[in-house]
Amino acid sequence: LAVRLSAPQEGALADFAYNLGLRSLRASTLLRKVNAGDLDGAADEFPKWKFAGGRVLPGLVRRRAAERALWLS
Repeated sequence: LAVRLSAPQEGALADFAYNLGLRSLRASTLLRKVNAGDLDGAADEFPKWKFAGGRVLPGLVRRRAAERALWLS
């Protein structure tokens, strides 16, 4: 990471990476925004990761909302 994160931000990013895998994190706009210092923009990327098999899954919507809330806390 190119920027220092708070403990809640680190936790949200770790949860995201654990759920999606490091390959997805490395290729994500979320990580690009983090490294560019756009932490608010990064928060807005979490909800975009709600699809599995081309469908929106309610469980992923809830998980991403929780990660975003943790990120912003």
